[in-house]
Amino acid sequence: MKITVQFFGYLRQRVGQNEYVLTLPNDADVAAALAELYARFPPLREVDKSILTAIGLEFATRATQLRENDVLSLMPPLQGGTGSSAGDELLLTDKPIDEAEAKLAGFSGDVGAVVTFWGVVRDREDGQRIRALQYTAYREMAEHQFRKLLAEAHQKWPQIRIRVIHRLGRIAVGEPSLLVRVEAAHRGEAFAAAQFIIDELKQRVPIWKAAAP
Repeated sequence: MKITVQFFGYLRQRVGQNEYVLTLPNDADVAAALAELYARFPPLREVDKSILTAIGLEFATRATQLRENDVLSLMPPLQGGTGSSAGDELLLTDKPIDEAEAKLAGFSGDVGAVVTFWGVVRDREDGQRIRALQYTAYREMAEHQFRKLLAEAHQKWPQIRIRVIHRLGRIAVGEPSLLVRVEAAHRGEAFAAAQFIIDELKQRVPIWKAAAP
C-alpha cells in the first residue's frame, strides 16, 4: 500500500521536504512506517523519542494500523470531534489579535463571571534573548483538536461560553499570541475552565513556536 507522510516543524528541515510518498506492506503499522522513514532519512532517528504521529486529524500510536492512502503526519512535541456550544468562538489567524476581542459587552442573565487570558511573547526563549517568535500549525488538525478540547470543557462545565483566538506567523516580543475568554455563571468554573483550556491546548493542539529574526 501507499501512504503520504507529512512533516511539520523542525522535522521538515531534517528531511528537506514537506511530504513523502511511502510504499509499505498491507499489514504495516506506524512503527513500520517510521522504520522505513528512518532508513531513508537518518536524521529523523536522532529525534525518534520526541516525534508525535497522527493519521488524518487524530493522534496515533506506534501500533496503529495503516491503510491505503492514509496521510501520516510526523510532528515535533507540541507547545506545551465537534460538539462545542453554538456560542463558542474559535479562530486561528495570521492577523494581530484585536484588543476589542476581549472587551466586555452585554451579557445574558446567566453570566456572573468572565475570565480573560492573554498569552504574550516574552523577550526570552530557551534562555536566549529573542525579538520575535514564529508560530506554525497543522491547521486542519489544530482546529479539529481545539474543537474536541472545547467539547471536553463543556462536559466538565456545561453552561460556559468560550472564545479562543490563536495567532500564527511572526509575532514580535510584547504582542499577544493567544486569547482565551470564558464566560460562566460563577468565577470558580470560569477560572477552572480557562486553566483547563490553556493547559490542554499546549499538550494536544499541533501548534509550534520557534525564535524568529
